[in-house]
Amino acid sequence: MNVRRTLVATVAAAAAVLTLAAPAQAELVVIHDGADATASTTDIRKVRIDHGSKRLNVRVNFPDLREQAQAGLAIYVDTDGSRRGPEYALFTPLFSGGDYALLEMDGWNSGERVACRYTAEFDWAGDQVRFRGARGCFDKPDELRVGMRMRDEADPSHPVTDWLLGRREFTRWLTSGDAA
Repeated sequence: MNVRRTLVATVAAAAAVLTLAAPAQAELVVIHDGADATASTTDIRKVRIDHGSKRLNVRVNFPDLREQAQAGLAIYVDTDGSRRGPEYALFTPLFSGGDYALLEMDGWNSGERVACRYTAEFDWAGDQVRFRGARGCFDKPDELRVGMRMRDEADPSHPVTDWLLGRREFTRWLTSGDAA
């Protein structure tokens, strides 16, 4: 009988510890951005941001992503709310053959290239760009927020700019799942 009580007490204690020590969940947000830059085929329409325990994943959907275009995208990553502007930004052309780069930022001014593991992948048929960056690229913040700007210069006399959420605005803070 004592063995049964000991076993029940041990299982109950283990369940209590597991319940109390459960890690925070990584956060995911999906933002639908209306047709507010319709003069461009790269109007930002839908953004999915997943701040996981190992990486930041951002997927951006457009109405008609083309391999031949004159547009570019900046994905801004803010890790410190006490400082003005983002600390990092991925700059990528929205056409085939260009090069993308993750840079440190000083406010809204770009700085040095970040040496870390990140990719930008283009799905021309699916009209989307996927960015993946290891959390170490951003100094492994417990929380971050994302802003975004598309600029299309197909007609240089009338460039089209589209900000996700609004000019120099960010999403809400997203937890990585590592915050204790």
